[in-house]
Amino acid sequence: MRRLLDYLFKFSGGLAAFFLIAIALLILAQSLGRVVGVAVHDANELAGFSLAAGTFLALGPAFRAGTHIRVQIVLSHFYGTARRILETVTLCLATFLGGYFAWWVAVLAEESFSYGDTSPGVLAFPLWIPQAAMAFGLVVFTIAMIEALVDTVCGREPAFAGGEANELNE
Repeated sequence: MRRLLDYLFKFSGGLAAFFLIAIALLILAQSLGRVVGVAVHDANELAGFSLAAGTFLALGPAFRAGTHIRVQIVLSHFYGTARRILETVTLCLATFLGGYFAWWVAVLAEESFSYGDTSPGVLAFPLWIPQAAMAFGLVVFTIAMIEALVDTVCGREPAFAGGEANELNE
């Protein structure tokens, strides 16, 4: 199962990297277009869609790697069983919220698809595409939190703990 999750998180991270590269190429095309007098229509809008997709697709891999910003002011004062209980409660709440947001963004993407919603720009880009990427990213993020929750409940160290420890040592 871990291996399958590793592939899922790598896939999501690869998609996020693709959208970051797309942002760079769109902005480069727009800048070069200004120099040669060619208008690159809706480059800003497409870069914004790519930013949303890339950000949401990177949530799960970043959480699992321990590179998410987690405020540990409260957790740092607890040890042993008390810390594990507090970590379990926060992971339960975070998993619920992640799943809740994933569900409703998926509903939004499905409605945009069924209604044929498009962006208001010249290109009229289908809105369900970036919304579906956001929903997929939130699903992967929720899966990462479920994995961390299961590890915590079973007494194992969650995957993100190693990344957090490295950050504290640097």
